[in-house]
Amino acid sequence: MSQEEAVPQVTLTIDGREVSVPKGTVVWKAAQAAGIEVPIYCYHPKMPPLGACRMCFVEIEPMTPPIAKAPQTACTTEVRDGMVVHTDTPLVKKSRKGTLEFLLINHPLDCPICDKGGECDLQDFTLRHGPGASRFDLTKRHFQKPIPVSDNILLDRERCIACQRCVRFTQEVAQEPGLILLERGFRTEVGVDPGAPFDSIFSGNVVEMCPVGALTAKSYRFMSRPWELKRTPSVCPGCSVGCNVRVDVRVDRIMRLMSRPNDDIDDGWLCDKGRWGYESVNDPQRLRVPLVRKNGELTEVTWDEALDTVATRLREIMQKHGSAAIGGIGSTHTTNEENFLFQKALREGLGTNNIDHYHGVFPAASQGAMPWVFTGSIAGIDNASDVVLIGANPYTRQPVLDLRIKKALRNGARLTVISAETHRIERLATRVVRIKPGTEAAIAKTLAGVVVGEKLTRGVDAHMLTDDYQARFKSFTPERMAEALGTDAEALRALAREVAGAKGAVILYDEAATRLSGNESLAADVFELGLLTDNVTRQHAGVGPLWEDANSLGARDMGVLPDVGPGYQPLAKPGRDYDAMLRGGVKALWVMGADPARHMERPAALAEMDFLVVQEMALTETAKQADVVLPALSYAEKIGSFTNLERRVQVLRRALVPLPGAKADWEILRGVATRLGLAWSYRSPSDVLTEIATSVPYYAGLTREALGDTGARWSFADERATVTAQA
Repeated sequence: MSQEEAVPQVTLTIDGREVSVPKGTVVWKAAQAAGIEVPIYCYHPKMPPLGACRMCFVEIEPMTPPIAKAPQTACTTEVRDGMVVHTDTPLVKKSRKGTLEFLLINHPLDCPICDKGGECDLQDFTLRHGPGASRFDLTKRHFQKPIPVSDNILLDRERCIACQRCVRFTQEVAQEPGLILLERGFRTEVGVDPGAPFDSIFSGNVVEMCPVGALTAKSYRFMSRPWELKRTPSVCPGCSVGCNVRVDVRVDRIMRLMSRPNDDIDDGWLCDKGRWGYESVNDPQRLRVPLVRKNGELTEVTWDEALDTVATRLREIMQKHGSAAIGGIGSTHTTNEENFLFQKALREGLGTNNIDHYHGVFPAASQGAMPWVFTGSIAGIDNASDVVLIGANPYTRQPVLDLRIKKALRNGARLTVISAETHRIERLATRVVRIKPGTEAAIAKTLAGVVVGEKLTRGVDAHMLTDDYQARFKSFTPERMAEALGTDAEALRALAREVAGAKGAVILYDEAATRLSGNESLAADVFELGLLTDNVTRQHAGVGPLWEDANSLGARDMGVLPDVGPGYQPLAKPGRDYDAMLRGGVKALWVMGADPARHMERPAALAEMDFLVVQEMALTETAKQADVVLPALSYAEKIGSFTNLERRVQVLRRALVPLPGAKADWEILRGVATRLGLAWSYRSPSDVLTEIATSVPYYAGLTREALGDTGARWSFADERATVTAQA
């Protein structure tokens, strides 16, 4: 944090403990920092204070100007220097008891059958702060139960204590229609807006934040008790954001995924895709036994026979046709350690550089990490002054990033959406520029052209902007773009000026957009726009792609590419890329954790190869055509690391006992490599990470211990000289 943004500290005393917190902090948060419990219901750390439930009462000694001699709500009262707070006085206790007594008047007290039992705030606070008995008639209200409020969430209305957390989340954080409060007074209840279905991709957060059992998930209802669960910290495998999760397991099944707040990444939220996307791990149809094709049919065999077959057939094809006849397709879902071993086995064991994975189109990887990584940070988006989405739709592809953008909007940012399709976030945008698919790169060039033409560049030496350089943009003017695309020329000029003068602009495009015809230079064009406007490494700024999968960036870092090795070290003789291999460029193909058949016009062509081996959890379309299928473990059954879109390396921990009969991909690779004559002595993924730290410059010195619970980001070097290198 820069000096000008440093927040003054305030010192106060809570229950005799002195604590210093930033100015503007509420008393509840200060108490939490001091390790003192103040019960809350309506308050949530990620939403503005409300003060509706009256549960967080504290007593504050008179000050100047005086605060009334009455209990105050800790969630709405800001700290002041010298303030003295008491959280356990007779007045505070009486006030909390009164609040709880009223909350329990109509609450059903069905703890033995309630899914929240054992982790319910009402249950816990009643035991610690509530009355021993009620003075009211114990006749309770009864409603039809449960009521579905969405495809995944059920509502038990009689349990609701009207804390409003769920309603406020949908309205203030997700900023989408959905849950509302119906009726008034003691009849108040949560319901769905009749004119807007509750179909938000963030809906699962309301279940987790509900302090009672009013909102429950269909997938978990009556499935388990919290004390039966083994809880393991891990990383969501759903997309490239890398949200932190807690994997809750009962016996041999994942029961649920819960948020594990990491403010640098997820801000404490999860999307529904990640929260409920674990069924493939529990799928009873998962592969458990190696399969080898015999007489045209995939037949169950032992692991030794399967691994022997793989090594023997690959060696035979190499000896007959040469190493160039063998290729490997890696994965954006497997760990860094496994991707590292995959390319190593192919390069050292089979002598081939025909190695790639499904990805967007980027400048030559031999240029290093530039210019195709996101140069900013996820948390930095919160305070960006401008956010520009070019052919990107985070809501569906990287959902929690959508919440970050909305947070930036609440902080005053301007949002521009440049897209061929309508996106949900457009209703919040300052500007929407509708384009044709494949013109995203041209739009980026046009914006750069305005910046250069109007001499709005920042952070670029004047001598670099030669006449030849400026001439590159003559064909890309707002007027020509407006004529070709039917857009507003003045809107493009205004956007270029805003980005050039922004306090901090975040410019994002989707990796998938680079694969569209016409967008081959999109990565370089957006990066160049960032360089020209000094938005590459400035605070609260950044430019770059939004990757699709959990370890899309890690696969590149580890060298699962045809033209570079680990850490983007150039190769003397590049191999064939993903598309070339699938067009018949190889006779043998080794596929790990990928399903290339879904990208082929004629998937049956895979069966025409001399040899196809697939490592996978299930019998995918690619696996169905393989000669050997090796059953692999899921992310929840192994250890390793992923690298997210902001270059943060995070640890995966084993939450489940490995599925009997299947093996981790790194174990499979070790088995094949040993049979190919490689002297591998890796005992665990930690051994592989140690080697990565010594052979991948960006990961230098990295250890499992250094990653801790929240991960570590590899640094990005700002090489401004590349502004003239992009042709």
